[in-house]
Amino acid sequence: MKMKGKVYLIGCGTGDPELLTVKALKIFDKLDIALIDHLITEEIINLLPSKTKLIYVGKQQGKLSIKQEEINKLLLEFSQAGLTVGRLKSGDPYIFGRGGEEALFLIENGIEVEIIPGVSSATTAPLYSGIPVVMRGYSTGFSVVSAHLAGNRFNKDWISLLKLKNHTVVVLMGLSRAKDILEEAKRQNIDLNIPAAIISNASRENQKVITGTLKEIVEISKKAEKPAVIVFGEVVKLHYKLPNYKNITNKSSEGEAVWKNS
Repeated sequence: MKMKGKVYLIGCGTGDPELLTVKALKIFDKLDIALIDHLITEEIINLLPSKTKLIYVGKQQGKLSIKQEEINKLLLEFSQAGLTVGRLKSGDPYIFGRGGEEALFLIENGIEVEIIPGVSSATTAPLYSGIPVVMRGYSTGFSVVSAHLAGNRFNKDWISLLKLKNHTVVVLMGLSRAKDILEEAKRQNIDLNIPAAIISNASRENQKVITGTLKEIVEISKKAEKPAVIVFGEVVKLHYKLPNYKNITNKSSEGEAVWKNS
């Protein structure tokens, strides 16, 4: 009887290796092969054992990359060969990481799957920028949305959330859609003075935070780098008041802050 392997879908967080879970690190030691997303940092990759074979399968917008169907096929083939396979995903596997799709595909093909949670940029990026997504007097709840749909289409279904009072909206994969966000907000008569922050490279050496308003989102997006998270809401005003992961070393009159390790 042919022995089947096992697949671990491992959330690797936002890039800082200290944000990996203990469980993720323990599973690293078991892996025969690792399929790695393009946002996984070298510091995390270097924690894998030397015996683990590495395959880079990251998908990047506007660049030639491996299709999801091909990734599924690789996971299936390696596990059917009896290997212990790790699928290293940035953030959390089930938060816009296609982890659910991969897990369902493998289970339907008789493969054992285990999901390892990871910290998501949806909460880590604001936290490391002094922005609590909920806080009494500022926000009673928050939504996490993606501005990107399959086929490089713009997702505008969430824009109406910006009308909610005392609410925070965290937008993933939205940097290249800043113009679309602004235009749709105008069409829906959204208040353009809503505070906004763009956080690039959260938890990494080159983390950068730029603040402004929804009205200025296109302008400030031009100064930001990918990967980035956009935060809308009154909580952005706390950016310069609450503790941050990194110290501000330069602050311009335009509200731009560059961060370095404390």
